[in-house]
Amino acid sequence: MKLAQGEYVAMEKIEDVYSRIPIAMQVLVHGNSLKSYLIGVIVPDPVQFAAFASRVLKRRVDAADLQALKEFCRDPRIAEDLLMELNEVAAKSLNGWAILVCGLQLMDD
Repeated sequence: MKLAQGEYVAMEKIEDVYSRIPIAMQVLVHGNSLKSYLIGVIVPDPVQFAAFASRVLKRRVDAADLQALKEFCRDPRIAEDLLMELNEVAAKSLNGWAILVCGLQLMDD
């Protein structure tokens, strides 16, 4: 796919890199040729996501509390911190791209 600024990206490769990150149970990367960025849709692994939310919120989050996890999927602080962490990990595998996905939507199912 070719983004608005003329850069070609291999969506499958980006999805593959993100899907290898333990917190990401399912990954979809979407691009639009009229935009210069990509959007990610991630279904997080409940256990990994609970641990991540606990770190961000500085309180214990139970992985079995699915209602709380659904609410945390909509928390912009968690989405922002998760996006930064995902990009740090993925940038190492994708030849140093600084920001791979500019937007992130966490889905609870």
